[in-house]
Amino acid sequence: MTSHSHGPEPAVPDADAVAVTELIAKQKLYENLALYCRGQDRKDLELMKSTFWPEATDNHGMFVGSAHEFCEWAYENQKTTKHRSHHYITNVLIELNGNVAKRESAVIYVMVRPDGGPTDIMGGRYRDLCERRGGEWKVLRRVVIFDHVAQFTTTEELGAVFGGIPETARLGDVYPNDSIYEREW
Repeated sequence: MTSHSHGPEPAVPDADAVAVTELIAKQKLYENLALYCRGQDRKDLELMKSTFWPEATDNHGMFVGSAHEFCEWAYENQKTTKHRSHHYITNVLIELNGNVAKRESAVIYVMVRPDGGPTDIMGGRYRDLCERRGGEWKVLRRVVIFDHVAQFTTTEELGAVFGGIPETARLGDVYPNDSIYEREW
């Protein structure tokens, strides 16, 4: 007995193509997070806000409400305290479900006061619900989970650490003065 085909076989997604599509989505979600951190650390308000959908919410504990309003609140607070900050992103886990993603990102936040005040360190996680619209991933809802905090007193000048940082060294600054914004790399 012979079997006759009555048309083309239904297309079965290639496992590698599916994996590559997922990797691209996860990379875009990672870059969204990295841009948020750059915006926070360089005090670039528009960059911070660009990582959230307009109706997004943010629960940072000390601020609960609109994500865009949080960005404005953090920007104003950071500009008045004139500190440098660094967000270190580690262990980013992403669970994709179509145009929605759950993203858990471990973060270490360091706040350095240039006036010689204490240095604050926070370890925690961003629990983000992200959504893709028109091919672009942004945060729809963020909850910050605090795992640990510490404060260190320092009396040393920046130049006294590591045997002395030379005057010609580039120091971090805020938007648009930080070296990251220079046209020529």
